[in-house]
Amino acid sequence: MSGISGVVNNALTGLLTAQNALQVTGDNIANVNTPGYSQQSIVQSTISPTFLGGQFLGNGTQVETVQRAYSSFLQGQVWSATAAASGQASLSSGLQQVLGLLNGSGGVSSQVSQFFSGVAQVAASPADIPARQAMLANAQTLAQTFQVLGGQLAGIATGVNQQIGQSVSQINTLTQQIAKVNTQIASLQGLGNGSPNDLLDQRDQLITQLNQQVGVNVLQQSNGQTNVYLSNGQVLVAGSQAFQLQAQASPYNGQTMDVGYASNGSDITANITGGTLGGLIQFRNQSLNPAQNALGQMADAMAATLNAQQSQGLDLNGQAGKALFASGPVQIFASQFNSGTATISGSISNANQLTSSDYLLQDNGGTWTVTNRSTGQALAYTSGSVGNGTFTSGVAGSVTTLAFAGVQVSVSGANSGDSFLVEPTRLGATAMQAVLGNPSGIAAASPYVSNAGILSSGAIVSSNLGNLTLSAGQYVSSSGSSDVLASGAAFLAPLQITLTSGGSGSASVGFQVSSGGTGSSGIIATGTLSLGGSGTNIDIPYASNPPGGYWQVNLSGTLAASGDAFTLTQAGPGNNGNAAAMAALATSGTMSNGTATFNDAAAQLVTQVATQAGQAQTNAAGQQAVLQQATAAQQSLSGVNLDQEAANLIQYQQAYQAAAKAIQVGNSLFQSLIQAL
Repeated sequence: MSGISGVVNNALTGLLTAQNALQVTGDNIANVNTPGYSQQSIVQSTISPTFLGGQFLGNGTQVETVQRAYSSFLQGQVWSATAAASGQASLSSGLQQVLGLLNGSGGVSSQVSQFFSGVAQVAASPADIPARQAMLANAQTLAQTFQVLGGQLAGIATGVNQQIGQSVSQINTLTQQIAKVNTQIASLQGLGNGSPNDLLDQRDQLITQLNQQVGVNVLQQSNGQTNVYLSNGQVLVAGSQAFQLQAQASPYNGQTMDVGYASNGSDITANITGGTLGGLIQFRNQSLNPAQNALGQMADAMAATLNAQQSQGLDLNGQAGKALFASGPVQIFASQFNSGTATISGSISNANQLTSSDYLLQDNGGTWTVTNRSTGQALAYTSGSVGNGTFTSGVAGSVTTLAFAGVQVSVSGANSGDSFLVEPTRLGATAMQAVLGNPSGIAAASPYVSNAGILSSGAIVSSNLGNLTLSAGQYVSSSGSSDVLASGAAFLAPLQITLTSGGSGSASVGFQVSSGGTGSSGIIATGTLSLGGSGTNIDIPYASNPPGGYWQVNLSGTLAASGDAFTLTQAGPGNNGNAAAMAALATSGTMSNGTATFNDAAAQLVTQVATQAGQAQTNAAGQQAVLQQATAAQQSLSGVNLDQEAANLIQYQQAYQAAAKAIQVGNSLFQSLIQAL
C-alpha cells in the first residue's frame, strides 16, 4: 500500500498496537495484587512490506502475541519450596504442642520423684499409717498424671485425624479445579497466536495451593494441559480428570486415619510427603505415636515393677501384697484383609524389655514373622504351642505363643498370610490407675527374718558355737541348680536350719531344713555347705503367683559346730525390708534392659521430643527462608513492577498520540488532494 492511504494505514496499525499495549499495561496494573498473576507484555512485529515502484514500502506493525513473564524452573522451585515449608511447619507445630504437654507443671519426672519419696518414708517408718496414706496419695497423683498426659496425647492424635480429613478435602477441591482449568485451557489452545495467560496463571496458583497441602510433581502435556502426580508418581490429575482421595480407617486400627484413593480404597499413606498432609503423617508416625508409646512404656514398667515388688512382701496383716497399680492392656488389631478368624491376645511378660515401638506379626504358614513397624527390622522371638488347648476366649484348638520385646502374644485360628498389629504400650498411660486403697495393704515387710538360734516359746535362743551367718534374704525368680530347695513347708511357716556336722576351714558340713521350728521332726530338705566359700543358697518357694519365684537366703562361714541352728520367721509390722527394696527401684535400671531408671526414661522422652521439636523448628525456619527466596526470584521475573508499568503507560500513550497525529496528517493531505481535484 502506498501514497496517502499507506500513510493512514501504517499510522492506524501503530495506533491499534499502542491501544493493545495500553490495554495489557492496564491489566498488569489492575492485577498487581492478584495472587499468582504473571506480568504480561505484547510482542510486536512489522507487517510484511509491499514492493512498489522498485521499492519495499512498509505496511506498519502488528501484535504477534501477548506473553507472560514466566519461567517453569522458577515456578517449580516455588512449588517445591511451598511443599517443604508447609510440611515442616505442620510437623513443628505438632511437636511444639507435645513438648508443651510434657514440659508442663506436674510432669512425670516430678511425680515419680514424689512417689518414691513417699515410699522412702514408709521404709523409714513401716508401721506408720500416715506415711502409708501419703504414699497411696502420691500413687494416686502419679497415676492421674499418666492418665492426663496420655489422654492429652490421645486428644492430639484425634486432632491429627481430623486435620488429615480436612487436608484431603482441600486436596480434592483443588485437583477438581485444576482439572477444570485444564479443560478450559485445552479448548482455547490453538486459537490465534497466543495463550490463555490468565488461565495458565490460575492453574499455577492452584498447584501452589495444592503443594501447601501435599507435595506434587507436575508434567506439562503437548495440548497445554498439566498432569499432577504425588512424589512417587501416583496420579492426582490427568488432563481433565481428577482422582479423588479419601481419609479412611487404617487396615489395622480403625481409630487411625490413613489416605487412600476414593475409587478403590487403595492405601497411599506411605507415599504422602510434603505439605500439611505429609507433615501431619510424619508427625504422627515419627513423633506422636512414639511419644504415646514411650509414656505408656513408663506406666507399664512402673506398674509391673512396683506390683512385682509389692507382691514379694507382707502387709500389716501378714498377707502377701496386692497390686498397687493397673495399666492399660496390650492392643492387638487384625488386618481387615485377613482370611482367618483368629483369636489373639497379648500381655506384658517382661516390663524391662519393653520398647516404644509397635510390631507387625504375620503368619507364614506355620512360621511367624515379627517386624518392628518403626524400623522395618525383623525381630527374633521365642515360640511354643499347646495342642488342643483352650484359649482365653474359650476357643478350643492349637494355641501358638510368641514372646518378643517384653510381650507375649497367644494366637489361635490364623491362616497363612494373616497379619496383626501389636501396640504393647499405647494404652499404658491412659488406663493407668492406683488400685490399692487400704494403707495397711502396703507390703513393707520382707516375708522372712533371719536369726541365729532356735525358736523357743516364741523367742529366739542362740547357743551357736561356730561363725556361720544366714543372710537377710532376697527375692529371686528362679532356683539355681546347686541351691537347696525347701519346698515341703507352707510358705511363711517358721523354718529352722540345723548343722548336722561340724568343721572348719574348707571342710564340707551337712545341714537340714525343718518346718515349724521343731528341729528334726519336720525335715523338708537337707544339704551341704563348703566352708570358706560363697556359701549355699536355700530357696523357699512362694506360695502364690504372682510373684512366683523364691525367697533366697545364703548360709556361709568358716567354722561350724554340729547343732548350730538358724531360724527363719515371718517378719512383723516393723520390718521394712520390702519397702526398702521398693524405694531402691527409684535408682535401679528397671527399664530398657536395665539401662534406664524411671526418671531416666522420663528425661529421655522429654529430651527426644525437645530435640525433634528444635530440629523441626529450625527446618521450618530454613524452609520458609528458601520459600521466600524462591518466591522473590520468581516474582523478580513474573511480578508486576508498577514503576515499569507507569513508564510503559507514558511510552504507549506517546506512541498512540503520534499514530493519531499521523492519521490526522494523512487525512489533511487527502482533503487537500480532493480540493485540488
